[in-house]
Amino acid sequence: MKDARDRNIQELEGVLHSVAGALSHVHVAVLVEHPDAVRLALAAVADVLSSEHQRASSAEAEIEWLGDAESQKVDARESDTQLSSRSRPGRMEELLTSEELAARVGLKTRQSVHDWRRKGRIVGWQGAKRGYVFPAGQFDRSGKPLDGLDRIVPHFSDGYTVWIWLNTPRPSLSGAKPIVLLGKGEGDRVVAAAEGDAQGDFA
Repeated sequence: MKDARDRNIQELEGVLHSVAGALSHVHVAVLVEHPDAVRLALAAVADVLSSEHQRASSAEAEIEWLGDAESQKVDARESDTQLSSRSRPGRMEELLTSEELAARVGLKTRQSVHDWRRKGRIVGWQGAKRGYVFPAGQFDRSGKPLDGLDRIVPHFSDGYTVWIWLNTPRPSLSGAKPIVLLGKGEGDRVVAAAEGDAQGDFA
């Protein structure tokens, strides 16, 4: 069992090395600065893929195939593209600068935005090109941070890791995305899941 796991880890290291080689130096630098985000993202992808594999295996056992069934084959680049598009949380998310956010939510200065960030009231992280960025999706329609967000942020090491977690379907939430449940007013439930994941419950 241990030998098989060690072999799998070696193969995973090869995959990660290959993928990293295709990234820009900026992307690599950002990932290095956020190891917890990388770890959480890998765990989330593993959860999704293992669940899909189990469902596919179960469905396959119940289906009688008629005729010749041929698997669709894709090359390595296409495979990476499909996996990336399915596993990148918030990939279409609108990111605001501190000035844009201050104007949108009615704060007088961008310093007030950074005060909110430092106090853990909102999520923000250092962008690759333009200082700190803040996802618009963390605010309700009136421009206020989603209720419960300030109780979740302190459980994570940085804003980017928080945002990945918030936008990743969690087994502890019956497969729902935490950010969606926050928007529905289920803050207590999401906070409990964040506390559990911070203690190492995610695999």
